Amino acid sequence: MIAITSILWIFFYLVIFLISYLVYSSVRNVLFFRSKKILYLGDVLGNALYFLYYKKKSMFDLLQVNYQQMREAQTTVAGNVEVNGVVNYMVIDPEMLKYIFVKDFDHFVNRRFKLPENDVLVTKMLIFVNDEKWKGLRSKLSPTFTTGKIKRLFPLFSDSAKKLVKYVDKLMKDSPHGEIDLGDGYSKFTMDTIASAVCGMNSQAFDQAEPSIFEQMGKKLQFTFSAKNFLRFTVLFAFPRLAKLMSVTMFGEDMHQFFAGAIKSSIKERNTTGQKGNDFIQLMLEAREDNLKTEEEEMSNFEKDAIIKGEVSGKISEMLDDDGIVSNCVLFILAGFDTTQSLLLFCAYSLAIYPEIQDKLRKEVETVLEENDGDFTYDSIHRMTYLDMVINETLRFYPPAPITDRACTQDYLLPGTDTLIKKGSAILVPIMEIHHDERYYPEPEKFDPERFSAENKGKINTYTFLPFGQGPRNCIGMRFALTEVKLAIAQLVHNFDIQPSKRTMIPMEFQNAGSLKPKDGMWLALKRRSGTIEE
Repeated sequence: MIAITSILWIFFYLVIFLISYLVYSSVRNVLFFRSKKILYLGDVLGNALYFLYYKKKSMFDLLQVNYQQMREAQTTVAGNVEVNGVVNYMVIDPEMLKYIFVKDFDHFVNRRFKLPENDVLVTKMLIFVNDEKWKGLRSKLSPTFTTGKIKRLFPLFSDSAKKLVKYVDKLMKDSPHGEIDLGDGYSKFTMDTIASAVCGMNSQAFDQAEPSIFEQMGKKLQFTFSAKNFLRFTVLFAFPRLAKLMSVTMFGEDMHQFFAGAIKSSIKERNTTGQKGNDFIQLMLEAREDNLKTEEEEMSNFEKDAIIKGEVSGKISEMLDDDGIVSNCVLFILAGFDTTQSLLLFCAYSLAIYPEIQDKLRKEVETVLEENDGDFTYDSIHRMTYLDMVINETLRFYPPAPITDRACTQDYLLPGTDTLIKKGSAILVPIMEIHHDERYYPEPEKFDPERFSAENKGKINTYTFLPFGQGPRNCIGMRFALTEVKLAIAQLVHNFDIQPSKRTMIPMEFQNAGSLKPKDGMWLALKRRSGTIEE
């Protein structure tokens, strides 16, 4: 009895201590931002728990609320505090973003998350490495994503896109209600493309109705805001030392064993036989030996902005040892499977909702096909200007990664303000909210590809269109992703009429996930167009 009473008293005091600490922290944070004359958005953990588990809203709803608070307060900078005390500054002014992303990049080289060193699957991932290691690895990997390299992989993309068309056709024939969840087909397509183009392997995704082992592992890489995941990622990102002590890792041991086993086996076979593959493993092996170079004429302005200025110091060859190649293959799989699938789904959804846009796109697709003897090539899909416009508007309306960040590595005075960002603080950029701001995009809730026509796209401020980020730390795989998406959408529009079905969600609601996803699947009706699909 005495023991139970003692335990209850201990529990009572712990609760009192926790409440007192939370109140103290909140008051301290309010006073901190008030002293800087900066709008305080609340502590990150409290807001997240309130929105996710009490209000049953998504993280994207929370970002929207924060953005609206800033608009109402007529401010371009606001702040919040992470559970580990790291101060975040949300910045929404395009001019400031130009300095953060490009002009003063030397102050914002890193991402804000640090991971425990024992997490072997991510320690050499491009997205998580910092400082000189990141500069070296980025310099090594950039030549693997040039036009010539992606064009070399295009036949693999084409094979997967043709499998997608046949698979979707079969799903529609077997559907009792004349509708399908297109997420299933796109899941198989993205994984099939990635497995062959990145790893030189057959994913077997289209060989069976149930998810293949590659798909299963790909889905495990996706992040959702479940209570278990929320706790795990809070420990990982906020307390990396504690995560190391507790052996908490970003991905499970089964994923590490699967990918490390498959990729290292492929590397060993190539080293033994001298055979070369047509995939990113081969490109990384060549990059490791400094046998890849980037020709400037192959680069877009977006990519030229990403060139790392100055010399890269330090030993970097170890970043692309076998473990480094495994890590970055997994990164490409994660990025390609998750965000590319999101873009494909919302593009198909938009075409279904706006049939006049779909019809106009189909005319362009058919014209290009006629000019190329009925087949798609790398050059032909990149000549489709209206397809570009549709995809860019989809990226504006439904950015797969709705937020990005940078870590401040040196004390920094925000341009045009007296706000000093201390080293160790972070910058948050709410991409989706900027994309839906009427100051930059008139009638932002209208899906209008004409915003990106040759006549209009020059009016768009570079730093208000951020689906792939900007500056040296932008998305390295942009060209790969856009090629994959353009081909898949062109094949879909050529072979099917895409229509809403009874289960199509209008207006769209989103999952609580790390990237933008439809809440209850992407249900659409795809009507086969006569004479288009080879039996």
